[in-house]
Formats: sequence, structure tokens, C-alpha cells
Amino acid sequence: MKTYANFSDLPDRTASLLRPTDVRLHGIAEAIVRFPEQKQLLDDETWALFVNQFRLHSDAQDEGWRGEYWGKMMRGGCMTYAVTKNEKLYRSLLLTVKDLLTVQEEFGRISTYTADKEFCGWDMWCRKYVMLGLEYFYDICKNQALKRKIVNVLRKQADAIVKRVGNGKNKIPVTQTSGFWGGMNSSSILEPFVKLYNLTQIPKYLNFSKYLVKTGFCKDINLWKAALQNRPPYTYPQTKAYEMMSCFEGLLEYYLVTKEEKYLDAVLRFGELVAETDITIIGCAGCSDELFDHSAEKQTERVDIHMQETCVTVTWMKFNYRLLLLTGESRYADRIERSALNALAGAMNTRDQTMTRSEACVWEGNKLVVDKHESYPFDSYSPLTVNRRGRRVGGYKRLQNGRSYGCCACIGSAGTAITGLFSVLESDGGVYVNLYNACRFTADGGKFEGELSANLCRSGNVKIRIRGNGKYRLGLRIPAWSETFDVCVDGVKAEFLRERGYAVLDREWSENVVTVKLDAKVKLHEQNGKIALTKGPFVLARDSAFFGDISLPVHIVPNAKNEVVAETVQNMNFPSEIALRIPTENGRITVCDYASAGKNYDDETCDITVWMPEQ
Repeated sequence: MKTYANFSDLPDRTASLLRPTDVRLHGIAEAIVRFPEQKQLLDDETWALFVNQFRLHSDAQDEGWRGEYWGKMMRGGCMTYAVTKNEKLYRSLLLTVKDLLTVQEEFGRISTYTADKEFCGWDMWCRKYVMLGLEYFYDICKNQALKRKIVNVLRKQADAIVKRVGNGKNKIPVTQTSGFWGGMNSSSILEPFVKLYNLTQIPKYLNFSKYLVKTGFCKDINLWKAALQNRPPYTYPQTKAYEMMSCFEGLLEYYLVTKEEKYLDAVLRFGELVAETDITIIGCAGCSDELFDHSAEKQTERVDIHMQETCVTVTWMKFNYRLLLLTGESRYADRIERSALNALAGAMNTRDQTMTRSEACVWEGNKLVVDKHESYPFDSYSPLTVNRRGRRVGGYKRLQNGRSYGCCACIGSAGTAITGLFSVLESDGGVYVNLYNACRFTADGGKFEGELSANLCRSGNVKIRIRGNGKYRLGLRIPAWSETFDVCVDGVKAEFLRERGYAVLDREWSENVVTVKLDAKVKLHEQNGKIALTKGPFVLARDSAFFGDISLPVHIVPNAKNEVVAETVQNMNFPSEIALRIPTENGRITVCDYASAGKNYDDETCDITVWMPEQ
């Protein structure tokens, strides 16, 4: 097997039907992508604080996970740069990568655990994120010498792990390197190991990956075999959603190298099982803490606990994004859109709340203490039934100099970046439009261009001005939420092929105008004696700032097409993308888009609800 000595000559790492193209975003999508860039990713002080955790070995004291913060945010930063091309962001990422490279120990470790306490708690999980952060920066790095140095640092880090973890004398089985969640957290290190093999073609990294896959990622169950048996994830002995999905992300990368179909089959089945049994109306999972729990069914229940972790939202988006690129199936774009515009956008702290009412819990001896803390760019949990945002800081840890952070605050930027990355994708023969949001895109080296005008908050009318010179394929996603889908080219109704959930126009282009008509009317959803409302891809919510008791039953009668009469109104209470007045048998209620609801979580009164009891 070939080993690369010259790291400037590396194999193509893609094996996908679709790939990102050059997109300049406007409207809601641009606001989503730019938010963490300005609020978080350009903050050099926070980057330095995260790197310092490795110098201090700060997780040795409590088997913590501070070591995940740098790599998790670096991945999001690199993905954001791929969308925005902001050179100030690149500079910040470059500086912190150079800083991180100084903390590697003589024998290769980059860890927030001391050597005498390594390979327990969340040590492997944190090392995974160090590797991923460096690998994602490698993809955008402009300096060949630095790229070679990054690969060498990655190799030393990986070698330190392979030496101590696995089967054999004086080695620790990977599922025993953590006492949490059956070792799923540690086993998810598969993804960066496969990526490192792709970079180097060194057999021992693929061999270690093979070992990880053979373990099944969990000491209590073989996860991928359970998926092949069509067992819903909420029935497994371990149900931690984020870590489990991370293992399947790694398995997909392993399949792309080995081409063993059973692994792809397991990944695809797992995705369908999660979508069917655990994804809620806003595109997240886990109505009992952060666990798969049959959330698709349980989501209507009123509970007084934190639910639907932002880490789960983003990991679900990343998982579906990878499958979208690989398969070109629009169902994955449907899922990304739902999560991006609802659960993730709702978690963005866009109103600069101090988050002083968000519980941040730490153990001091045998006592659980609630800390005062700084505000973060992302909230950690998303309510559905008469509850408030800003309840708790997920993955909270104290740092130094009065600082602190949390896991969800770090991961959010990867999800916001995907909102931009998936919006328009390129294929060998053209482009595929996934998000009907204002933007400009170019493909085929600038030979095929488009300017898209749309605002689904207002209507289902979409216009795309095309400039091309030759034959190209234009794929238009047929959204699952739209009952109708009509396309015209230059005012004439167009015939199109339906392929993988897209309307495909394969034709000669010059200067043309494509119009798309979607059904973005308000619709009623009923489940377990509760009702919810959507408008196109947007979930609607009641907010306690509006008139009326949001916990009271309502009775809304839709028309024969299950459409609800709705009057657009001006929201005088807070900024929102959508504000509608809905007639009911007992008067009218006001709703807004879920992403804008309840974001005043510093206030005493800030409850929201998606699911409403039906009268």
C-alpha cells in the first residue's frame, strides 16, 4: 500500500455525487451563518483560553471535557470560512492552530489529562476533537509547510493512542477508556482516524479503524449490527444521541475507504430509524434530557426538564449533510432545512441575553453548585410544550480568569455553516438548489451562474436568474412540506425529470429566468390530542409575550387541504421573521416562527409552545 512521503501530493478525499460550490448568501441564511462568526469565531482571547486547557491538563481534576472545546469550535470555524471566505476569520484560525501545535508533548500526546490519568473519562473524546479540528483546518490551510507539520502532529497524536488502546498486551480496550455511555464517546474517534488514513495512506491507521468498527462502538451492544437489524436507537442499552450519531459518522467515512456495503447499509438504516422514531417537528431529538427516547412520539408531552440538546441538532445536520453529498438524495436536505431553520436558529442567542437564568451546574465535593457565568452565542436546549429557553448550559465547565464555556456553545457554528454549505451544491453536470433563500451561486468555474430571490416567510414564489453558456443540469429540490411544485422557464411551464427528490432541468442555458411555485401556506398537524402549525419549512410557536394564555386548549379548523387561514400582522413585541394571527373557535391567537420565539430568556415571562392542547 502506498505511503506518501510528500504530503503535497495527496489522494482525492471525496467520493460523493454532490460537492459544495461557491455561494454568496443573503437573507435568513446569511444571518444564520454570520452570527457565530461575529459573536464567537473571531475572538482570539477565547481561542487562546481553549488551547491553554492542554497546557494546564485541566480535565485531570474532574474527568472533564474541556479538551473538546478547541476542536469542536475549530471544525465550525473552518466550515464557516468555507462559506464566508472571511480573511479575518482565517487569520484567527491560523493563529490558534499555530498555538495548539506548541502543546504537543514529546511522545505525541495532546491531552487535557495528565499522563497518569489518561484514557479515562472524556480523554479519548477530547483527543478526537483535537484531531478533527486539525484535519478540518488542513482542508482550508494555504501553507504547504504548515500542512505537512499538521499531518506530522496528527500522526504523533494517533501513534500515542494506537500504542495504548486496542487489543493486545498492556493495551486498554477502547470501550473501557471511558466509564460513560458504554464507551461510545471514545469509540467515535473512528472518524478522525479514517481521515488521517486518507491523508497518509499509512496502514496502521486503517487497521486501528478496523478494530474500532469490530467493537461495535459500545461495550453493551454492537451499534451497527443493531441498525442492520432495524432496531430503533431508543431501544438500545445506551441511548446518548450525540455520541451515537458521531459513531455512525465515523462508520460512513470507514465505508468510503473499504467500500464494504454492509457499513453503508447500517449508516443508511440508522439514519432512517432516527428520522422515523426520534426527530421532532423542529428537527432535533431527545425529549428526555439528551437521549434517544422515541421523541417523535413523546414530543407532544408537557415536561419540566431540559430537552433537545443543540449538540444533537448539529450532529444530526452534519450526519445528513454527509449523506446528502454522497447520495444526492433530497430527503437529507429536507432534514437539514428543518433543523437549521427551527431548532438551530432558535438556539442562537440573537438578542444578546446575559443567560443569567440558565443553570450551570458543577460538583464541589458531594454538593451540586449552580454557577454564575458569562453569556454564550448558543442556547443548549429547545422546548416544545409551554416552557422557556435558557434553562441550562449544556456541557458546562469552569475555565480560568472567571471564564467558562459549554459544549453546545462550541458546536453551534458547525450547524450554522452547514446552513450555507448545503444551500446550493454542485455536480459534474450542474447545480442542485436545496435552500430557497436569497443567494448568488457559481459553478463550473464561473461558467454557470444563478441569482436566487426568495423569502418563504412571505410566499412560496421563487425566482432564479440563470446565466450560462451551454448545457447544464439544474436540480430544484421538491420540498417534503410543499403539496404543489410548479416550474416555469422564461414564463413557459417546464417539463422536468424527477430524480432523487429533485425536479431536474437538463438543457441549454443562456440568460433565462426560472420561477418555482411552492406551497408555503400555514398547515395544521395533529398528534396525541395536540396540534401544531407550520408555514412552509418554518415551525410556528406561541409566545407568552403575545396576548392570551398559551397553555389553554385551542380549536383550529383547517380547510379541505389542511390549510389554515392566517392573517399576517406586525409583531410589536419582539423581532420575528413571521407573525400571524390565527382564528380559533374562541377568538384569535398570535404565532411567530419558532426560531424567533422565547428569545428574551433573561426575563421572567418568556414561555413558548409549539404543541397546543386541542379543545
